[in-house]
Amino acid sequence: MADSASAGAESGPGAYDAARAATTVWRRATSAAYVESPERVVVLDLDHLDRSPVVFEGSAAQVWACVDGDRTESEIVSDLAEAFEVPAEEVAADVRQFVDRLHDLGLIVDSGG
Repeated sequence: MADSASAGAESGPGAYDAARAATTVWRRATSAAYVESPERVVVLDLDHLDRSPVVFEGSAAQVWACVDGDRTESEIVSDLAEAFEVPAEEVAADVRQFVDRLHDLGLIVDSGG
């Protein structure tokens, strides 16, 4: 069992769960259409055309790029921490909240991993 420091001291929605992150592999939903540029990603949910497109820049665009159906959430955290040269612990909860939001919007789904 993981200790509270590695599993995250917070609880509730958006709290970082290291065990969950180590096994969860996110992929983009088949209904998510997107266009990438060096500066940003614009995503549209084709199943909900009444919703506005979502624009991701900076770290949000980096997370979107990592949601490829191959990487676990822990690997996404590691990749983001490396890209921005910060400890993984500093970005883990933010990544968790962001992927939860993407999931709530229907833009990503758990690959079942």
